[in-house]
Amino acid sequence: MNSKIIIGIPIHSFDNPMSRLSESVDLKTRQSLQKALLVNTVNCFKGKNVDIFLISNSRDVEVIADELNVNLFKANVSGLNNEIIKFTNQIKNYQNWTICHADLPYLNKFNISVFLNEIENNKIVISKSDDDGTPLMGGSVFFDNFEYGKNSFIKHTRTLTKQKIEFKQIYNKELYFELDTPKDFEVFIKNTPRWYKKLSL
Repeated sequence: MNSKIIIGIPIHSFDNPMSRLSESVDLKTRQSLQKALLVNTVNCFKGKNVDIFLISNSRDVEVIADELNVNLFKANVSGLNNEIIKFTNQIKNYQNWTICHADLPYLNKFNISVFLNEIENNKIVISKSDDDGTPLMGGSVFFDNFEYGKNSFIKHTRTLTKQKIEFKQIYNKELYFELDTPKDFEVFIKNTPRWYKKLSL
């Protein structure tokens, strides 16, 4: 361990990614988009003196981890929460940690730098998506009560309050806008980020 910050990026597989977009976006496009989002997410954290792990049991994700020169954490359990909870065994060896979902299209190196500074100076930093999800979460204290799924932000903040752990909510849209629904995709197409435009050239 050379870094004091560990980054966990959960990614299930590329078999049927971003399934909530399936009615308006074909499978091939969704697969390409999910991979591009993952690459951008990793690149935003690179060069920040962090250890990056993709959390997945998928062979396809393992291949991309090798290509991106980042670590792969195979939880060998089913379910997102179980995978991340098992991953937290590694968090204890670091001063700061982050769990970041790979569907945040407006991440960039600047706003990630700001976020990493926030987690060094706060116990927990957490973002809330429009559908009450938790796309980005990190901190300087250990936490393993992850409850991703419907209304996860409410569940997480309720647990933090119960455990008397202070937390700071992020209000920067670049750090909480998830590409989940057809409406989100429309916004994404109208406000295409620079990294995605480069892929289209």
